Amino acid sequence: MNIIDDICIKVSEKVTPSKEERDKIERLTKEIIFKLVNEASKENIDAEIRVDGSIAKDTWLQGEADIDVFMRVPPTLTRGDLEVKCLNIAKKAFEGYKIVERYAEHPYLETWIEETRVNIVPCFKVERGKWLSATDRTPFHTDFMKEKLNDVLKREVRILKKFMKGTGLYGAEIKIGGFSGFLCEILTLYYGSFKNVLEAASNWRKKQVIDVAGWFLGRKEEAYDLFDENLIVVDPVDKSRNAAASVFESKFWEFVSASRMFLKKPSLKFFYPPSQKILSEKEVSEKLSKANLDLLFLVFGEVDAVVDVLWGQLYKTENALKNFLKANDFKVFRSASWSDEKEVNVILFELERKNISSPKKHMGPPVEKHKESEDFLVKHLYAEDTVAGPWIERERWFVEKKRRWSDAEKLLSFYLSNNGGRSIGVASKIAEKLKKNGFQILSWIEMQKLYNNKKEFAQFISRFIDGRPIWLE
Repeated sequence: MNIIDDICIKVSEKVTPSKEERDKIERLTKEIIFKLVNEASKENIDAEIRVDGSIAKDTWLQGEADIDVFMRVPPTLTRGDLEVKCLNIAKKAFEGYKIVERYAEHPYLETWIEETRVNIVPCFKVERGKWLSATDRTPFHTDFMKEKLNDVLKREVRILKKFMKGTGLYGAEIKIGGFSGFLCEILTLYYGSFKNVLEAASNWRKKQVIDVAGWFLGRKEEAYDLFDENLIVVDPVDKSRNAAASVFESKFWEFVSASRMFLKKPSLKFFYPPSQKILSEKEVSEKLSKANLDLLFLVFGEVDAVVDVLWGQLYKTENALKNFLKANDFKVFRSASWSDEKEVNVILFELERKNISSPKKHMGPPVEKHKESEDFLVKHLYAEDTVAGPWIERERWFVEKKRRWSDAEKLLSFYLSNNGGRSIGVASKIAEKLKKNGFQILSWIEMQKLYNNKKEFAQFISRFIDGRPIWLE
């Protein structure tokens, strides 16, 4: 037996649910279905209540069971009925439990029963291919996988899921942008085993196509025309959908690299990584000083949005502000977002310097271009912001201009104070928050109170400063 096989056996033993856990989950699912059926009948809603997801397919990891319950209602109901009536039924069925409204393509509810997370998802009961909402496909996904997965493949799926979790690549939610459980099942079914998945992934290239149902057999170019992503996993129940569309490009390449690293140097650390070491304030400061870099933090309060929408807004704003800083000649090495998903949101920028020299060398047209040269001279020769020049350097005109903004903090403060930064690309709900309740732009020294008070934020900063994937040694 080789080392990879030995690791797989050990992981499989740890992630396969025990009989006691299976009995508990079976009991809970029956109770949940009974409550929902009873409440739906009171409201005269003809709902088919069924369990889907990893519980139905027997691919969940020990101690990590999520019960996904789908309420399939007739397509004669409206979208409003789906989002309001069905959720109200679920709320009444689990009155007294803590309920959180989540959002995928449309709202669904999350609650916890006996320390087990339960997702209650409404969808339409439609014929295959006649989708009215994104979640209408899920029961068909479940039925497809239940037919295809045997006990050996279920074992391999669990090992792959644990690998994805251990390497920080698991989860299709916007916050993570990684691989869903369903995607892990497709990959395992397509390649036949966990090891085969990693061996294939280690050689993936751009525009990788995986078509387990054979929709585009012999016609791969059509898949290229239909999908733009680098990882194309054709949905086995819907050939027009890429099941890997939510995977961030960086996560795709991280999986490629993690697969290579594991095959080269197999270790249980890929499945059970050590906890992130939290750096002391002094260590963070020393690392920043040694690298000669500045950190700049945009900090603001609670945003009125469900979690998935919040993370979409954070990433959109982060990208817009990073590009805005770059457009104003600030060198941004990296950026990241963090949220406690309640009271505090932080967008972080790592800058070469948050203060840059005021003069800027500006290149003009070639001297041989008569009209353009005249226009350049008229514009810059006696302008108030001209520091030196214009002069000729080789064949072109140049001028040295005074920057309008030499301080990144002042630049962001000015534009974010103007309608919450909508003019520079800040996402709508965040802009509304900034405009109404204000914000802070802080340095690392000013962020140390939050660093000491919130362990999750300290872990985030420590991981950011470290800068490496957790699986890379």
